[in-house]
Amino acid sequence: MPDYFAPAFRVEVNGANLAADVSKNIQQVSVVSEPDAMDTFNVILVNEYPKLRWTHTSDADLFQEGSVVKIAMGYVDDLQPMIEGEITQISPSFPESGTPTIHIEGHSRMHWLHRSKNTRTFQQMSDKQIAEKIAQEAGLSAQAEDPGVQYDYVIQANQTDLEFLRDRARKIHYEVLVDNKTLIFRKSNEVGSKIYTFVWGHTQAGFGGADTLPLKSFSTTMNTIKPPSKVEVRGYDPKNKKEFVGRAGNGDETTTMAGSKVGAQVTASAFHKPRQIVQVTVPVASQAEADQHAKALFNNMGLEFITGNASTIGVPDIRSGSVVELQGLGPRFSGEYYIDKATHTIGGNGYQTDFTVKRNATS
Repeated sequence: MPDYFAPAFRVEVNGANLAADVSKNIQQVSVVSEPDAMDTFNVILVNEYPKLRWTHTSDADLFQEGSVVKIAMGYVDDLQPMIEGEITQISPSFPESGTPTIHIEGHSRMHWLHRSKNTRTFQQMSDKQIAEKIAQEAGLSAQAEDPGVQYDYVIQANQTDLEFLRDRARKIHYEVLVDNKTLIFRKSNEVGSKIYTFVWGHTQAGFGGADTLPLKSFSTTMNTIKPPSKVEVRGYDPKNKKEFVGRAGNGDETTTMAGSKVGAQVTASAFHKPRQIVQVTVPVASQAEADQHAKALFNNMGLEFITGNASTIGVPDIRSGSVVELQGLGPRFSGEYYIDKATHTIGGNGYQTDFTVKRNATS
């Protein structure tokens, strides 16, 4: 088990570890991961006056825009790689009083997909093939899962490659990530096995083993307006004068996250009327595509039923796209949750992990 009283980090710039006299000037390190968004890192350094080492001397060249940064976080003798990215923003601060600082921010190489807008057509390709093509053009390798539907044509209309891939992912209940130099295009992973159990209100129970830890705080909202009972996606083939109607409803959930009632059932029971969503604004060219979009929309909206914000001790394994169990929250809100966004911070208050979660069911 890690020594939770000895948090540590390691920062590399262009393949070299920062020297000890540089690291001692680091005030805070943070890493944020989130599906369909550019993972970010932030390093805040003290830029002590009058030397102002990081802005007024040759040492300022250490943190150059475009430099490759690798960050590992964790505990002494147990550091885990968190991100590899590039410096995209440098923000020095020269306050009226207090100590000057410099804020180094960077992003994963997903930012390579967000540089310019394109308009083009992909013909006779699946989403897997589209993702692979875009990755290759951007200089990335690809790990893309196959949704199983091939399209006659797909239009990218004045969008960056990242905007376009995010739209494609939402339509099929997928996620887009970039890990180092690999573009990952995969199914939303709420069906995964839980990796940790976090317990609120019982400190001793929160250290019940290597996979059971304390939950410092949690706030949540159950929103019965979000989950639909039924979804229809409608399209029309003018050539063959044929209508396509894709349908999804109870039973089409990818998972119930170990809950007893999904949001659609809770809403129907509370208000005695199902909530139906009919979508006609997204072009569909086949029955398979309409079915795929309907199920994706049903599951995307279902996961907005219960959302929350959590905080715990620093746990490097907590990343977006993982499933955790939260306990001590009462019978309705205890259970499995899908991590949407994870923020790891090491600073003056030690190492803390904050994360947002979502769930499509209640226990």
